Amino acid sequence: MAENYTILARNIKYLRKTAKLSQEEFATQLGIKRSNIAAYESKNVEPRLRIVLEMAKFFNVSVKSLIQRVIEESTEVSTFFTNEFNDTANDKTLDIIDNADVTEFINKSMQIKKVLEGFKSFYSFKKNAMLNVTPNKEKLIFDIDNFIHLIEHLLSYNETVIQAISAKNKEIPS
Repeated sequence: MAENYTILARNIKYLRKTAKLSQEEFATQLGIKRSNIAAYESKNVEPRLRIVLEMAKFFNVSVKSLIQRVIEESTEVSTFFTNEFNDTANDKTLDIIDNADVTEFINKSMQIKKVLEGFKSFYSFKKNAMLNVTPNKEKLIFDIDNFIHLIEHLLSYNETVIQAISAKNKEIPS
C-alpha cells in the first residue's frame, strides 16, 4: 500500500501542476482545505476514497491509473470515463429469448447480494464491538461504509436491469 500511495502522492502533484493550479485553487475545486492537498502531495495523509474519485474525475484519469501508475508527460493513461474492461473479443449481449444469459446475470446478482448482506452483518458486529475508535479506525470505517453504499448502488442498478429485461420478456410472444 505504501508504494501505491507514493505513486498517488506523486501523481496528484504532477497533475495539479500540469493543470497549472495552485494547491489553493485545486483545493477550492474539490471543496477541501489547501492543507489537505499539501498533505496528500507530501505523503503525510492518504485521501479518502471520495476525494480520490473526485481527483480522478477532475483530471479525467482512471482511478487505477491515478493510484497504480506513475503519470508523466509521455504516459498514456485511461481516462476517467473509459471502460477499462471493454474488450471487443468478450462482447456479449443478453439473449432475452432463451434467457440463459439473463438467468446467469440474475443468479450472479443474487450471489453478490447475499455475500454483501453477510459482509454487512459481520462488519456491523465487528464495528459495534470496537472499544477504542482511533482516527485511523474512524477513517477505515468511513471508507468501508462508502464502499458498501457503492456496492448497494450497483446492485440497485442490476435490479433495474432485471426489471427492464423482465418487462421486455413479457412483450415477446412465446
